[in-house]
Amino acid sequence: MRTLPALVLLAACSGAGAGGTAGGSAGGGTAGGGDTAGGSAGGSTAGGGSTAGGGSTAGGGSTAGGGSTSSPDGGTAAAWIRANLTGAQLRTGSFTSRTTIETPAIVHDATASNAKYAFDLRETVMPVDPRAGFINVRISNLVSADAFGGGIQTASANNATLFMSNVTVEPNWPNWVSYAATNYDGLVLDNSAAIYAEDLTIRNWNADGAIDNKAPISQFVRLRIEGRGNRGIRYWEPGPHYLVLSSLENTGGLGEGSLLWFQNCTGAEVRIWQSTFNGSATVPANKVSCDNGSNPQLVYLTVDPRTTGELHPMFAP
Repeated sequence: MRTLPALVLLAACSGAGAGGTAGGSAGGGTAGGGDTAGGSAGGSTAGGGSTAGGGSTAGGGSTAGGGSTSSPDGGTAAAWIRANLTGAQLRTGSFTSRTTIETPAIVHDATASNAKYAFDLRETVMPVDPRAGFINVRISNLVSADAFGGGIQTASANNATLFMSNVTVEPNWPNWVSYAATNYDGLVLDNSAAIYAEDLTIRNWNADGAIDNKAPISQFVRLRIEGRGNRGIRYWEPGPHYLVLSSLENTGGLGEGSLLWFQNCTGAEVRIWQSTFNGSATVPANKVSCDNGSNPQLVYLTVDPRTTGELHPMFAP
């Protein structure tokens, strides 16, 4: 890997306040239910190859084996996902309650709503392959009978790796009050190994985190976070993490209003290329929050990391 020229800034950070760590851990780890079965059937897919198992679904949609689909290509990232998640089951359609996804899987050309967790990843069937792709997926208007919920959760798929292309999560959760009442997120990545996402949008999450990111590796290209909530991205692992051509917004007024929260700021690193933060080319100091430690490294790259071999091969400039 070539070393990139960059400007490194050590960000000052505001305190996260009491309950930051405990609340976040409690929220993402809930694999249990509270949702009812049902939902409308979606489209169908076809494909050859082997399938690792269907899992169960509480929503609608359809399942098929194979490693390819006939739906339009969503771009180079989508093409990479389809070509490389061979043997993955395919899920598509309209899902209207909590849907269990047995990995490996590709969820594509799908909508989901009216669930505590729209897609709940599981790794229970041999062979062990906890990879999941999401292509052209929209999640909206989630509901929960308790204090927990999220668009996608990974707690029951240990070492899950997520690949995303053209995904929108707009949960419209109730406004943030506290971890005891509104511990809701856009994505909940407990027990995950990595997330690679291109054209991921999280908007109007309103509650705790747009992305509760417990993955040691996270690479986002054209990530958009829009709206407001307690925190934008919650980083639990030091990284290095990447934000490329991204736009993060937290307009404030709900909780601490941070853009980047770190479980431990000391040693944490985020590498940034041509991204904005509430409209600024650098992360405002008052939008960085540390639960422990201080001065995370925010590295402003001067070369596109997609051209240097730093990023996953699914990203092409």
